[in-house]
Amino acid sequence: GGGEEGQSDAEAITGMRSPNGILLFLLVLTAVLLLLFIVGGVVGLRRIAGVPTIRLSRTGQRPELSLHRGVLWHLFNSHIWSTGQDAAAA
Repeated sequence: GGGEEGQSDAEAITGMRSPNGILLFLLVLTAVLLLLFIVGGVVGLRRIAGVPTIRLSRTGQRPELSLHRGVLWHLFNSHIWSTGQDAAAA
C-alpha cells in the first residue's frame, strides 16, 4: 500500500490511479520521442545532402585522395585569387 488508505504505490508516486495509465503514458512518450528522433535524423541527412563537395569535372566523382607514407593530412586552401593568392601560396 501507499501513503493514504486505498492509494496504490503507483498513484502515490505518479499521481495516476492505475499502472495501465502509467504504461499508456510511457508508451505515448516513447512514441513521441522516437518520432522526434526520426524527424531529426531526416532533417540532418537532408542538410548533409545539400553540402557542396569537390568533384572532378571529367567524371563528376569525388577525387580519390591518397597519402604518402608518413603524411597524415591533406590541405585544401580555398581563396579568392585577387585577394588571397599571396596568402595561399605554398
